[in-house]
Amino acid sequence: MRLISAVAAACFSLLAVQTATAQDSAIPATVQIFEGEANFGAALPADKYHVARGKGGLTMGLSMRYNIPETRFDCGITADFTGVIRDFERNPHTYQQTNRILSLALTGAYNFRQGKKVNPFAGIGIGVGFYDTVGDRIYDVSGTGAVFIPKVGVELWSHLRVFASAHIIRKGFNSIDIGLAVVIGGRKKKNP
Repeated sequence: MRLISAVAAACFSLLAVQTATAQDSAIPATVQIFEGEANFGAALPADKYHVARGKGGLTMGLSMRYNIPETRFDCGITADFTGVIRDFERNPHTYQQTNRILSLALTGAYNFRQGKKVNPFAGIGIGVGFYDTVGDRIYDVSGTGAVFIPKVGVELWSHLRVFASAHIIRKGFNSIDIGLAVVIGGRKKKNP
């Protein structure tokens, strides 16, 4: 839980500092209003879950964003899937259970160098997560809850994003994620 709190605090601190320092800079470049994204990456457990050993998993999703004109902000919607494998050892066997989340969230982000070849960004998503377990199901859990998704990264050449994010929903299902995304749209508009 400390790791999740640290990631959330770092995201908010970075966003607050950069927003304050960016106020005196020039008007951002004009970019295409809409952009879409498909992402894929690795997920790691962010907390302990009973006596299980956390292993890696995956995250993948789709996003659609609206770039707010004459600002560095965007807002949008995302749908993603995250699953993390957990090993339970019960002599003489090891059982594998996957704790997974399907998230639907509204998103917002700040683009520090919008329209440039290298564009760092920080954002958050808030929405609903549907969680359940699959595999050996040592602890069969399913339900619905609020999900919080902080995200930081860098966009390269307006078409590739490298990111780190977290999915915070409930103990045993929280994850830290790293990945790549392909972006279509949102690039700098050519001046007439």
